Amino acid sequence: MVAATSLILLRPVLVRQRHIGRRPSFVSASWPVAVVVTFVVAVYGGYFGADIGILMISALSFMGLNEIRQVLALKNLLAGSLRGVAVPVLLADGLVNWEHGLPTALGGLVGGYVGSMLLGRANPTIVRWIVIGIGFFVTAYYFWALYGSLVPRIGAE
Repeated sequence: MVAATSLILLRPVLVRQRHIGRRPSFVSASWPVAVVVTFVVAVYGGYFGADIGILMISALSFMGLNEIRQVLALKNLLAGSLRGVAVPVLLADGLVNWEHGLPTALGGLVGGYVGSMLLGRANPTIVRWIVIGIGFFVTAYYFWALYGSLVPRIGAE
């Protein structure tokens, strides 16, 4: 997660166009890798779904899209498509906990709709920094949830 968020943070530096001779840009050279990474992220996201947004944004950022709003729109389309494939399989196998699944699905639909309306009006630079902030916050949260209780406390018995 921290690697994906760091790539979003460093993208402007990594994809800066260099007009030195006829060398290909980083974007054109990384496009095949980004496609493979996006596929792997989609397979992971179809079952787990955790942090799929940040992982997809990171991979899609290197496909030549110059604006964060384009990346987010494509991420939403791909995430919806992969869930459209994964959900029927999980339903058929009886792996859906409806107590948690239904509110999560409704929240995702409402949040996606409202978020896309707001995204069209938002400053792309601010959106990019919000995505980076969320990525680092979620990374810190998961790190603390997994390893926080393992940290020895000074003076504790």
